[in-house]
Amino acid sequence: MKQAYLLYSEADAATNQAFIKQLRQAGLQHNVQLTLLIEEQHDIINETSDALFIWNRTRNAAIAKQLEQLGRRVINRSEVNFIANDKLRAMQLAILQGVPTVPRILEQHLADEHFPLIVKSTSGHGGSEVFKCDTREEFEQAKAKLDNYLIEPYIDTKASDVRVWMIGETIIGAVKRTGAPGDFRSNYTLGGSIEKFDLNAEQRDYVERIQKAIKSDYIGIDFLHVTRDHLLFNEMEDPVGARSYYELFDEDLTELLWQHLLKKADTL
Repeated sequence: MKQAYLLYSEADAATNQAFIKQLRQAGLQHNVQLTLLIEEQHDIINETSDALFIWNRTRNAAIAKQLEQLGRRVINRSEVNFIANDKLRAMQLAILQGVPTVPRILEQHLADEHFPLIVKSTSGHGGSEVFKCDTREEFEQAKAKLDNYLIEPYIDTKASDVRVWMIGETIIGAVKRTGAPGDFRSNYTLGGSIEKFDLNAEQRDYVERIQKAIKSDYIGIDFLHVTRDHLLFNEMEDPVGARSYYELFDEDLTELLWQHLLKKADTL
């Protein structure tokens, strides 16, 4: 039986036990033992020397880079993890690919007419460290909580966005997420609602441009839903959650992932 490894932080492993169990069970059907390693508890470098691949579900691009330098296959590549966990770099990537993005406000040009606005950590995820500021005082209070941040205009989307999942070059699904009443954030895990979303040809092209630029294995790409035909790139997720995918789609996500991972491994 071949050996592969799944890397998680201790906290994320605790909240993703069902997904981890499904991944490991599906791996056995493909004659692969998928061993869970916890970032804070294991010697990742020395314990993965026999890896068919190493699936990095942490936000630690540095460990992924070290593994790659040793010739080990990491999913996603360290560069994908690095860009996805830096909102500014992800936005710059989208701009370079000609994808419409949420505008950025430079702090040195900040004026009263820019309020209300959004300030958010460049490394936050899951809707954390995102603040709507109606006044300069609120802005100063919010930015004091963050090490590195982006300033963006507040765009009234009725608290809705679109999450797109991609496995390799294939779009496997998209959902429109609407925030809980009174919350400007659209995250499903924060109490929002979800529905399937059909991307039009132009929107599919935007997503595919981003994926081809970074050569990802499995990512989520999020857009603000301004109107049905007007989406603005907001951020990229690696690792990406799939709770809303399971709610709305019948396809076996773990099997789709294994098919892709083993196909990639066979080409090495």
